[in-house]
Amino acid sequence: MPQESQSAISTSSPAAFFALTFVLATPFYVLNALAYLNLLGGPGMGPIYIALFTVTPIASASLLTLRRCGMQGVKQLLCRVFDFQRIGDYRWYGAIVLLPLLLSLLSLGGAVLSGVRLPPAMVPFAAIPALLPFFFVLAAVEEAGWMGHAFEPLQGRYGALRAALVLGLVWAIWHVPFFIFMMPDVIVFSAQLVSLVSTRVLIAWAYNNAGQSVFATILLHAMFNVLLVTLPDTSTTGVLGPVISCALALLTAVVVTLLWGPKTLARYQFSGSAE
Repeated sequence: MPQESQSAISTSSPAAFFALTFVLATPFYVLNALAYLNLLGGPGMGPIYIALFTVTPIASASLLTLRRCGMQGVKQLLCRVFDFQRIGDYRWYGAIVLLPLLLSLLSLGGAVLSGVRLPPAMVPFAAIPALLPFFFVLAAVEEAGWMGHAFEPLQGRYGALRAALVLGLVWAIWHVPFFIFMMPDVIVFSAQLVSLVSTRVLIAWAYNNAGQSVFATILLHAMFNVLLVTLPDTSTTGVLGPVISCALALLTAVVVTLLWGPKTLARYQFSGSAE
């Protein structure tokens, strides 16, 4: 493990990071609730508050790092956003791009075969080049905190899978105050939470196989979000669409865990060598 990772494991506190992230997110939870209750603006303000609240992971990570390591530590944290030089095997770029596309297309196919009428996409698929920078920024301010600050200490303590599950559960709970208003159906709500935990396992898998690159996780996260708006959103098709998406994400997380091993998520079982 790189020396800077060892240093992060020995000094950072995921619990403090989680607590501060939720504290910083609370004003956005309140503003969103007031908007959905038509007490301050209206439900149309919700996406704005969601976009703003995504900065809370990098904000809390920066504050904690500043207190512990000073501005040099904050600089190192922010540099992780563009640590693509860690990705030694360029095949992982293909995996990062193709995995979200494959899961999205399978989800759409399952919905169509089940008789679900798909809604039109929010924006044309051809808009991906314009959208990717925007969603990259949103993913960067999340993953610099989740993966750049919190994941390595958890992984050093619990191993890759358990760390991903812990982080995924916190990540899912972090979204709950928004989902309460966006997804009133309990099945859709539950499916979305399981999908987030499963997706976090996939993000951890990409992270460890791509040289522990935060940039790799940002790109993967951004691709999922880009496809969410450039392909028909199955989460708006009632219960069946979200359940299919959840099942596919969960199945994929189980498969990569079995093939690459729960301890590291980076030791392919049939080759016996770390990627």
